Amino acid sequence: MIVRAKAPFRISVGGGGTDLPPYCTEHGGAIVSFTIDRHIFITIKPRADLKIRVISTDYKKETIFETGDKNYEDRFALFKGVINVLGIKDGFDIISSSELPTGSGMGGSSTLTVSLLGAFNEYYSLGLTKHDIANKAYYIERVELDQTGGYQDQFAAAYGGFNYMEFRDDVKVFPLNVSKDVINELMFRLILCFVGGSHFSSDIQDEVLAGYTDKIEKKSFLDSMQDLKDVAKGMREVFELNDLTRLNEFGKLLHKGWLAKKSLSSKISNPNIEKFYITSLEHGVIGGKLLGAGGGGHLILFCEPEKKYQIIEQMERLGGKIVNFHYNPKGLETWRIK
Repeated sequence: MIVRAKAPFRISVGGGGTDLPPYCTEHGGAIVSFTIDRHIFITIKPRADLKIRVISTDYKKETIFETGDKNYEDRFALFKGVINVLGIKDGFDIISSSELPTGSGMGGSSTLTVSLLGAFNEYYSLGLTKHDIANKAYYIERVELDQTGGYQDQFAAAYGGFNYMEFRDDVKVFPLNVSKDVINELMFRLILCFVGGSHFSSDIQDEVLAGYTDKIEKKSFLDSMQDLKDVAKGMREVFELNDLTRLNEFGKLLHKGWLAKKSLSSKISNPNIEKFYITSLEHGVIGGKLLGAGGGGHLILFCEPEKKYQIIEQMERLGGKIVNFHYNPKGLETWRIK
């Protein structure tokens, strides 16, 4: 039997960073995000031996390792982490394929982990809920592999849809009842632009958390984090109104959030990212932000509707790549092939 799974990438528009422990467990975090029609696909197929063979179509590489291998120093660490935490003793061929590049800033590592967990959950009929899978994905990345990061990506990929999330002792996911008209207008007015570069989010988030432990910088850090949470809460209020005339408020909140996010670390932005963003503001963007921890990847921009194509031209002139996307309400999905 062959099992396939897919999980969606997410766009986090408000509150990113407030899901980082220990900050969120001590002060609480809040995030607004939605998933899009870009996925990571996983295929698992049993082998006759007890080896794990991973084929990554994104890296154009493959590897073979024994079950129980805890060498987490290579790019296949997530696969090893899932195998080890689930206690899998059987051999499998695993094929991984992503519809977005590595380091895109849209939660790719967690999307892969959720998709892989979903495939094994289906194969072994483990009975894990989406919440269980998200929690287990978090454990694999943050505890088993010791990678610094937050909670939001795992839950966004597992649940899918338009969500407001709160983080403290546990994660609470509140689906937002956003009307079809508001979603359609939002999708039309958002521009997703790849500006180059990539990042290893764990490195950037290590520096962000340094501001939390530094006594001199801590007040500034806490103020910025509070601003980010206020942005997420404000966005929730805007979307729950389901009023098309209020969407510009969302754009202004995007801008406010980006200013707060940049203040957390010198690695979050750089001259290339600033060039794209300032140019976009000059040509009709109301607000935007870099997705993910920072350093590179994709900008999400909310624009005046009549200026959308002029903004796209400017972004492409600077060397950006526009990525067309649509809202996807579905989270993790799995299916069997006999």
